[in-house]
Amino acid sequence: MTGPGRPGPVSLRDDGRLRGRQVNLLVAIDRKLTRVLEWLLVTLLAVFLVVVCLLVILRYGLSESIFGGNEFITIAFLYTSAIGGAVGITRHEHIAITFFIDKLPHALKMAVYILGLVLIAVVNGYMIHYSVGWMQQAGHFPWQPFDMPQGYVHAAIPIGCSLAILFCAIKIVLALGGREKIDLLWMPED
Repeated sequence: MTGPGRPGPVSLRDDGRLRGRQVNLLVAIDRKLTRVLEWLLVTLLAVFLVVVCLLVILRYGLSESIFGGNEFITIAFLYTSAIGGAVGITRHEHIAITFFIDKLPHALKMAVYILGLVLIAVVNGYMIHYSVGWMQQAGHFPWQPFDMPQGYVHAAIPIGCSLAILFCAIKIVLALGGREKIDLLWMPED
């Protein structure tokens, strides 16, 4: 049932592309979530850089250290890597060899693009499955020197993999809806 303020059904235009508020909402979610995650990564990298520089100056200049500094760097690196991998999917910056794909007609290129995203999502799904078991076995042990459960550290993997699956799903829906350009599937090398 549609009416004022209620979203209508997604419908196909004459050229076969999806339209509707839902697809526009999906595009907005993709952009906003990507922007938030990119700022989180910038913040983590800035803190990471400052702490590493401080640790080097303190260690070699004053023979001192920051309590838990090395462990914090490890945690920041894990979260930066996990979240950065997911952001790479939405920005088309993941690893790909596109020599043959670029030569395919549009329909086959679309099929290969979607298949690639499905495979990325499946691999990330398996990583979540195995990381949950790993967290159940070792996640309750304390992470020294913070004396917090290691599960907080290990959670970087299922968080990053879940984001990757979400971005894969969004890109598949947008590609099928004609809202994702597939002329250039992955960012070219410099």
